Amino acid sequence: MPSVRRLAIAAVVAALAFAPNAQASTPPKAVQAAPGIDYWTEPSSTSIFKDSLPSRESGRSIALDTAANEEESAQIVLRSAAPLTVDGVTFGNLTSGSQSIEAANLSYNFVTYKFLDANTKFGDQPIYPVVRKAEADFPDPLSNARTASVGPRTALSIWVTAAVPKGTRPGVYTGKVVVATSNGELEVPVSVDVRDVQLPDPADQTFETVLWNTFFGEISWGPDGQTIEETYDYPRYSPQYWDLLEKVAVQMKRHRTNTLTLPLVNLMLDGNTTVTDNSNGTGRYTFDWSRIDELVKFFVDRGVVKRLEGFWVSADTSGWPGPSNEIRDVEIIDGTGGKGRRNYVDWNTKKANNFIDQFIPALKQHVQDKGWDTDLKYWMHVGDEPGIGDDHEEEERAWRGILDRMRLTWPDVPVGDAAFHEPVAASVSQEMAVVIPNLLNYDQNQQTYDDLRADGKDLYFYNCNIPVGNYLNRFIDQPQFNQRLTPWYAYSRGANGYLHYSMNGWLAELGKEESKGDHYIVWPDKDNNTIESSIRYESLRDGIEDYEVLNILGKTDPKLARDLATALTQRADKYSPDTGYQARIRKIALDAAAGKPMADLAAGKTVSASSAAAGHEAAKAVDGSDVTSWQPVDSGNQWFQVDFGRQIQLDGIRLNWSGTPAADYTVKVSYNGTRWSTAYEGGGGAFAGINGKARFVRIEFGSGVSGLKSLEVAGSPLAKQNLLGGRNYTLNPTPNNLPDTGFESTDGVLADAHDDGRTYGFGAGQETATIQFDLGSAQKIDEVRLHAYEEYPAYRPDRLTIATSTNGTTWTQKGFLPGTPNDQSKIWFQFDFPETSARYVRVTLTKAFTDDASVMLVDEIEAYASNGPANLAAGASYAKSTPPHGNYPDTGDKESTDGVIAGHHEDTFNYGYTFPVGTTGRANVTVDLGAAKPIGRIEVHDNFDGVTKYSPDTVRISAGNSPDALTPIGSAGVSSAQWFRFPVQTTARYVRVEYEKYSQGIAADWIFVDEIAIYPS
Repeated sequence: MPSVRRLAIAAVVAALAFAPNAQASTPPKAVQAAPGIDYWTEPSSTSIFKDSLPSRESGRSIALDTAANEEESAQIVLRSAAPLTVDGVTFGNLTSGSQSIEAANLSYNFVTYKFLDANTKFGDQPIYPVVRKAEADFPDPLSNARTASVGPRTALSIWVTAAVPKGTRPGVYTGKVVVATSNGELEVPVSVDVRDVQLPDPADQTFETVLWNTFFGEISWGPDGQTIEETYDYPRYSPQYWDLLEKVAVQMKRHRTNTLTLPLVNLMLDGNTTVTDNSNGTGRYTFDWSRIDELVKFFVDRGVVKRLEGFWVSADTSGWPGPSNEIRDVEIIDGTGGKGRRNYVDWNTKKANNFIDQFIPALKQHVQDKGWDTDLKYWMHVGDEPGIGDDHEEEERAWRGILDRMRLTWPDVPVGDAAFHEPVAASVSQEMAVVIPNLLNYDQNQQTYDDLRADGKDLYFYNCNIPVGNYLNRFIDQPQFNQRLTPWYAYSRGANGYLHYSMNGWLAELGKEESKGDHYIVWPDKDNNTIESSIRYESLRDGIEDYEVLNILGKTDPKLARDLATALTQRADKYSPDTGYQARIRKIALDAAAGKPMADLAAGKTVSASSAAAGHEAAKAVDGSDVTSWQPVDSGNQWFQVDFGRQIQLDGIRLNWSGTPAADYTVKVSYNGTRWSTAYEGGGGAFAGINGKARFVRIEFGSGVSGLKSLEVAGSPLAKQNLLGGRNYTLNPTPNNLPDTGFESTDGVLADAHDDGRTYGFGAGQETATIQFDLGSAQKIDEVRLHAYEEYPAYRPDRLTIATSTNGTTWTQKGFLPGTPNDQSKIWFQFDFPETSARYVRVTLTKAFTDDASVMLVDEIEAYASNGPANLAAGASYAKSTPPHGNYPDTGDKESTDGVIAGHHEDTFNYGYTFPVGTTGRANVTVDLGAAKPIGRIEVHDNFDGVTKYSPDTVRISAGNSPDALTPIGSAGVSSAQWFRFPVQTTARYVRVEYEKYSQGIAADWIFVDEIAIYPS
């Protein structure tokens, strides 16, 4: 059963710029730039691989939502059939009326890749979902190079960042970015919507970020070596080193890493700390703080630092360099006279106690003399992850023993340590000023750590090589938004910081790590004596800035701020992976923090209620006034209902109570007002986050509800009607894993985990399943969508086929996909096709069951009414430049206009051409419309089965009134959601489609040709 993966993770304990998705109804856009170059734009949350193609939600411009003193990013993706060089990227000023954001505040980097030989795991426990299965090249570093070259048919992502200065007045600022390429210039529109909100500087922000780093010396007992010296080939404190630190400080400030990690022993030894003969643990120390003071001043002067973290190691060093005796060791300065050296000794020994008894009081005095205990909120470590190893009780005794020794001379020393092993973690956290549970054990012991936070302690979350599974973390092969959502989760739980143990542990080889990228949040750039950021570091910064927006909102409306955070993150392993929904919730938070009203779909709509007192009718809750209100008459259970008059995308409901908030309430949604599904259950809040679709929303209250001053609904009207909403359907076979409660696939509520009661499942013996819908009468449709099981991709189908019928007997295939979602968030299977008339829709799913994928889970299925023009090419005759290969013929000379959408090349619904390896081949199809007709759009199906490279490199379109005199009108090398799309404005009888491909050999030497659709202007 699916629950085994959670049990496996639990066993370890015993271990935006988000950019909104377009609606299903948004017309797909063509993606052609200058001749020979295709481009599109993506939000920062999208992982762009070398073979990436745009989704339906991909854009042609950059639109960012920000506060002042905030950075947000997006991506411009280029692709060409021939090798391409980007010679540079320039920006103009962004203007809003007389106001401007200077071009110097916009910057760019090229996304580069790291090869992963395997996906991240911890022991035998994997992470999921992964953005791609390894082996593969994964996007992560952001190159500092100003130019880049890319091979043919390869995507190149340009990471564009807008840094909105402090004091920027609110408004929508517009301009452009110009990309200069070897094939001409490309102009991309840019807009930045700045809200009337200003974020604090890193040194003043509420959220505290700790990324342990090795820029000032090593912070652990291994691996052996000096990271900076071995990476850059010069010593610390050389002129080159200080130049490097200038750049590191800029990156830390830009990314709001505001806690300075100081490896105390290393830095004292970098000074002139001496010790007399310590052979018998009787040495006397002279501590030199000069290097510590120098570094603190350097980073404080540059506006980086809010807090100081005194890093001092105690741990079981497992034989490096001490004995393998499973006894916690203490980091000390040792020697036989003169300049000391770093060493580790068992914690309860004469040498350890001698060092602690001299080091701690001297450190206390220096911290107080410098004012760091108040100005920079100094805290320090006792020893990382107490409780590690087999003897948890001895581990706790050692950790407490070291702390007790420290307290002999510094009674109120503020300490904090990353703690994971329960029950030791919860126990020792009682002694900490900075409580730092791993996300995994926090989620399993929330009340314990929440109580410590309520006592006034700082509460940080940390992750490292754990948690895995579906938990938020920051591995290279996880979705990029994972890191961004961690501060959202922190805000929802009242935490105020984040710790990760390795910003630049570059001596740990990436290829030898199980946890991919765990030691690399930035990358070295030796050639430029600097560092490279990463998309994960950008994501962390974005999440911190989101936290600060929520914190500003929380000062005036704490319930709303907390509820908005909870809308995206309910637990560290339960969160919305829908990047469009993430973006929409973030925009609500920005607007609310700026004092702007929420766009309200309920305003003035038809409402009803279980009862209403005189003068307090239901309509008073949606009249736009907080003076009026709906008040029930009775004291028993109550309900309040809204009819929007049309189907909507529902993002959430804001509740402005007229008295005490209801202790519990349920939100139900419906397409028809009679058949309801529960979308939310909660109480006491101000906002119920719901990512669903409906026409009707009902809130059911427990007894004693005081009423509502207002009820606002966030979302947007659907441009097209979901014809399956609320309908019955038939299943064949009957699911034998999780049952269907009747309309799980049409209730408008998205499933998350398998145990939420919103999905059904097929198991062993049910390798093929069909879901069939009866629309009641023939309807015009052009799109079908199926929601992919979000939490564990192995439970998704391997293949999906869509077919339609007018009589329930004769079926026409309208779509095929392998088991990889093709929307921007990778949680929907999307099929669009030329308008067809259908009464019946059938979805066929297939799966090969394995131990890792023992079930096929199914959730929401949607089919959208067509509101566009009919396909002029339907049934039209056409001529081919050359006959297709005999193994893949054009049956009946009609497969390009018969309305049947091919899937895998073996399904006989297409025809194929092959070309000699190492040559460029071409084939063309000329469609005859019978008469000259105005044409506004041409679409060509890309017959790509998701595995083999049978797509053309380039598709060219020409048109005219004679097949011998056609005018070129467009070309493209990328398809969007399986269609090459060309907006045109012409009048013509003939349309020619030319397919071109460079034959690369096996699985890349064929073109398979299918449907051509032509739409009127």
